[in-house]
Amino acid sequence: MLQLQPEPNVITFDCYGTLVRWHNAVRSAAVAILAERLTKADAEDQSIALADRLRSAAVERQQRPPYCTYKSVLRSALAVALAEAGHTAKPADEGMLLSHLGRIEPHPDVPAALERLRTRYRLAIISNTDDDLIADTVAAIGVPIDFVVTSEQARAYKPDHRLFQHAHATLGVTKEETVHVGMGQFTDLKVCHELGIRSVWIDRVGEPLNPDWPPHATLDDFVGLPALLSVS
Repeated sequence: MLQLQPEPNVITFDCYGTLVRWHNAVRSAAVAILAERLTKADAEDQSIALADRLRSAAVERQQRPPYCTYKSVLRSALAVALAEAGHTAKPADEGMLLSHLGRIEPHPDVPAALERLRTRYRLAIISNTDDDLIADTVAAIGVPIDFVVTSEQARAYKPDHRLFQHAHATLGVTKEETVHVGMGQFTDLKVCHELGIRSVWIDRVGEPLNPDWPPHATLDDFVGLPALLSVS
């Protein structure tokens, strides 16, 4: 059971993958981009590899200074992923990608859990993204979120400590007054472990846990999250 003393004031969440179906959206974008170059069957077949490389290339770019917007990160990562797959990036590809990532639907278990949590806690999102890019995705969740803190605001990407520190300053809380919920090990569990923030890992895909960044609790999805945080 998660230790809730001191009692948290705000529950913070990663967004992409944790709250919304990020992997599905990236895969859908990859299919659409490849469909301009390949048969439908080949586009489907190669989309998983392209989506995986796009995500990893984006994380790599986020860790290299200087800071740039997330849309620029995506543009660079897409060019890398396409080049490695034997394709040349075209101007229309970025628009295709952003159109799929502009409004991402929540995981089915998320809205009801958030509705229960907001009866006791304030809710906040801490996300590696731009303000305008995440706006429609937050709206699609369908539950009021009290704060949305982005990399654009902090000019830093997780696991850079500055994004969490900026978030806590914006929320007006100390790290002891929060619990962070996230799916990403490198982006979320790592920084929580380093800063001493209580964390809940949402392991939706059954991936191996890095023992260097142990969470305080692990769940398969959001169904059990309200009970874990003592919300009836």
